[in-house]
Amino acid sequence: MTEMNATHSPAAAMSDKEALKQSAVAAKDAVADLAGEAKNYAAHRASDAKDTAAGWVHQGKEKVCDLSDCTVDYVQRNPYTAIAIAAGIGFVAGLILKRR
Repeated sequence: MTEMNATHSPAAAMSDKEALKQSAVAAKDAVADLAGEAKNYAAHRASDAKDTAAGWVHQGKEKVCDLSDCTVDYVQRNPYTAIAIAAGIGFVAGLILKRR
């Protein structure tokens, strides 16, 4: 035990302690930088996903409007056929719901 005390003077222990402290500070800074980069990456990915979803919603709305316009046009050109189709759908729905 005396050999250990002789090789490690108080000044050397303080130097080791300071080196360890500097290493810990450097590691903390590296982790903080990495966390910042991860946050920026996640924010960018979320923004991209939001933009993509907004594009899909816009396309869906356009398709629904087109189908709605087509349906209105078909009903105006063929009113009796449209009534017959609606009555048939209602009849089938009634049969299905009656069985439950």
